Amino acid sequence: MTNLMSAQIAGRPQVNVTQVIDGGKFNSFSLQVAMICFLAIVFDGIDSALFGTLLPVIMADMKMGPAEAGILASVGHIGAVGGAIIFGVAADAIGRKRMMLIGMTVFIIFTAACGLAQGVVDFAIYRFIAGFGLAGIVPIAVALVFEYTPGKWKAMVSSISYTGISVGVLLSALVSIALLSTVGWRAILLGTIVGIVLVPIAFGWLPESMSILVKKGKNERVRKILMKADPRFVFAINHDYILNEPSASKVPLKRLFQDGYARNTLFLGMGMLCIMMVAVTLTTWIVQLMVQRGYSLTTGVSFIFVFTCSNFISTPLAGWLSGRMGYKKVFAIYMPILFVSISLIGVIQDPVAALICMFFAGFAAMGATCILLPYVGSLYPMSFRSSAMGVVYAIGRVGPIIGPAIAGLMLAAGTSVPIILVCMAAPSLVALVAFLLVKESPLQGI
Repeated sequence: MTNLMSAQIAGRPQVNVTQVIDGGKFNSFSLQVAMICFLAIVFDGIDSALFGTLLPVIMADMKMGPAEAGILASVGHIGAVGGAIIFGVAADAIGRKRMMLIGMTVFIIFTAACGLAQGVVDFAIYRFIAGFGLAGIVPIAVALVFEYTPGKWKAMVSSISYTGISVGVLLSALVSIALLSTVGWRAILLGTIVGIVLVPIAFGWLPESMSILVKKGKNERVRKILMKADPRFVFAINHDYILNEPSASKVPLKRLFQDGYARNTLFLGMGMLCIMMVAVTLTTWIVQLMVQRGYSLTTGVSFIFVFTCSNFISTPLAGWLSGRMGYKKVFAIYMPILFVSISLIGVIQDPVAALICMFFAGFAAMGATCILLPYVGSLYPMSFRSSAMGVVYAIGRVGPIIGPAIAGLMLAAGTSVPIILVCMAAPSLVALVAFLLVKESPLQGI
């Protein structure tokens, strides 16, 4: 089968490695890559939720005011904006695996270091550096899953890997409930250092990107990986290995704004920003807003739980639908659901009905988020795919910085809860327009 993919050019047979991987079956090697990347993405969920669940105790212990706590909440996202761009470009230039390992190490060490913080300043520094490292995990992990998953499975598997975020959120909640009252917030943060065990596992079992191996002429490593990706692959010592598109010697950011890519970079980034703004702003303020509407604190917290759990249904479904009807049509379905469900939370009186609306809000927000980076991967060449994912992810990270702040100002100004929730939902309509304006590429489906 694979020998048919070889072309006799200049007297040497050439093998298109992209076609070998995409033409294979989903096997233990594909699962291995997906599982390691899934576990790495769990760190993003831990970062999103653990700090929030510990914040009230941290504020009381360190005598922080709301303004100082707000700085700590935002500073990690600020670090992630710069980190996503730098890690994305570096991953395409020197190796996705290498940069993901660096990102994991930096994030784990400095998240644990937060447990040693003695004041707001050093806490903020640790949070900033941890956020910088975190930005080197998710886009690169999704890019690797997308690259090493056979063609027809790409949308499904790469989006399911993103559910690691929800696992991290739930894990953070369980750890906080079980241990916060007994060991305290410092011990919990210090305990995150156990995540470092994933670094040597990834080092030993995760393959480097083919774009790097082919560019550097690592033919022996390419052969070994292809034999794992497709056991039917038959190689010859004199094979040359190529990609669907030529490897780039450099990966300048300007490539994302050339040759027709500028439009997609702009609109995909805008869509990511809007979705992340909606999701983070809603989960940041929903408990307070529901308490203000007269619900109990326990009911308010249950909104976060429902929002997160919906991901385990919405993400596999979004991946399955994307593989059959295309990413753009899935966004066209999910974005109106997101707008309507959040808007209804503010006007429905029955708490059960409001929780159902929250489920659909999480269903749409998390499902759309989980397929967005795979969608980016389908629209950009492998040679600068990580750069594209990193830039889009960096633009998206601006949303969680500004969204909660705007909602807080509206709340402080006495704006009604229904109006605040409609304003929270409004960016989903902007995202819908942005996705509809994305120009589909011939690379889609590769």
